[in-house]
Amino acid sequence: MTARKPHPMAADIAPLLKLDLSNAEIARRLYVSPGVVARVRADLGMPPYRQAPENLRTKFERHTTTVDDGHMVWTGQRTQDLVPVLSHGSKSRITARRVAYRLAHGREPVGNVASTCQYEWCVAPACQADNVDRDRALATGPQLDAAAALLGVE
Repeated sequence: MTARKPHPMAADIAPLLKLDLSNAEIARRLYVSPGVVARVRADLGMPPYRQAPENLRTKFERHTTTVDDGHMVWTGQRTQDLVPVLSHGSKSRITARRVAYRLAHGREPVGNVASTCQYEWCVAPACQADNVDRDRALATGPQLDAAAALLGVE
């Protein structure tokens, strides 16, 4: 079996491969096809290019826009019912509010996640509450009223 002749652009492509650039990016820079870059990569004994998976926070932030007072609007994918969702991991979809809650609290939410602010559409992490948070808020109100009464504060 005869060895394949190196591609004429191999000397230009090889240094860019060491920068861990994608085949498409190298092809764009050198005006060649991504297939040529893939061929040179294979000829050099390098594995095919695999893009590192994007972390959840980065993906969430890429699909949001901050508006007044730190609230956030979802600009990404939605379900048929217009629920903001994010595809992550094994092609599973998770609601943007669940992601926002996890980012703000560092734990999985319990039950439904809903916005606690005046903006029904808000997905800002600080504005999200789960069932535990809402139950705690309901229990805290009467306790604060009782404390205020004992202190003579109205």
